[in-house]
Amino acid sequence: MFLAFKELKYAKQKFALIIAVVVLVSYLVYFLTSLAYGLASSYTNAVNKWESDQIIMTVDANDNLMMSFMTQTDFNNTNIDGEKAKIGLFPAVIKNPQEVEDLDTRLNIYLFGIEDDGFLKPTDSNQTLTGNQVIVSDELSKNGYGIGDMIAISGSEIELEIIGFTKNATYQTAPVIYMALSTWQAYRFSTNTPPNLFSGIVVRGEIDSIESKLSSYTIDDYIFTLPGYTAQVLTFTIMIVFLIIIVAFVLGIFVYVLTIQKTSMFGVMKAQGISNGYIAGSVLIQTLLLVGIGIIIGFILTEVSVFFLSDIVPLATNVLFYIIITLAFFLFALFGGLFSVSAVLKIDPLKAIGG
Repeated sequence: MFLAFKELKYAKQKFALIIAVVVLVSYLVYFLTSLAYGLASSYTNAVNKWESDQIIMTVDANDNLMMSFMTQTDFNNTNIDGEKAKIGLFPAVIKNPQEVEDLDTRLNIYLFGIEDDGFLKPTDSNQTLTGNQVIVSDELSKNGYGIGDMIAISGSEIELEIIGFTKNATYQTAPVIYMALSTWQAYRFSTNTPPNLFSGIVVRGEIDSIESKLSSYTIDDYIFTLPGYTAQVLTFTIMIVFLIIIVAFVLGIFVYVLTIQKTSMFGVMKAQGISNGYIAGSVLIQTLLLVGIGIIIGFILTEVSVFFLSDIVPLATNVLFYIIITLAFFLFALFGGLFSVSAVLKIDPLKAIGG
């Protein structure tokens, strides 16, 4: 330990460059992790708010909830051990009816048609959904909308009144608007006398039996059917894993080169009777210190970035992911340091001091 600290103090500039490399790479890995988790969450935030176990839709919908049409009979014939709720899902484009030039106010959203007394209603909003009153994602507040404002739906004469906001309500990265199921049906089927159809049944509990024309999914399985979700998660995962391996490889090279440069010094230490274990331990401690300092700085930079950029890009913090990545950094760095240790153990004191 003493040797590791003494050398760090003696060669500050040399070790500062190594730490800078670790900082940059760890910052990149943490930032990409925050971005990946933020994007994945923006796909599924609204689904996770259901706090449900399964979802049912028609087989003909081919895993696409928006293409599923279910009837009251389907709902009645679905036997579950728990709770069930109807859901209507459809995309839309909204605009601000108060603006003369409304092109800049248009926004892609998803409409969730729900029953007011069902568990799909956001728990952080106590307003009653009736008529054209809606509860909207707090993402719309960033676009200047407030309580009591009206929202127009492009291609429709329906106007919606905002009566409340709910946090973290996004679906496939777009904000969600919760409305009464009857209002959703009027928009979905473009008529004042719409059929009593909806998209699916969300279940809390276990499904006992459903009709053959229906198909059930666990919430996790349903999430992986969302277009682009799997590809996005796999892409970021592969990038992050390779970055961790690369930084460990680079750090191992740095430490190995530094160790070889100190061959004569280690030879003198061995000739003085200092054990291989002490020297090897100093090399490993030095490696872990370099990684630790670099990771701490990289993590701080990431949290600062999340704080200032989360309103612009979908960044989110996941402590579990950070812990796993940090442990991976230390583990791979330790393996890299072991190559240096093997070089130390092979040093012949007589040859190292020029004998």
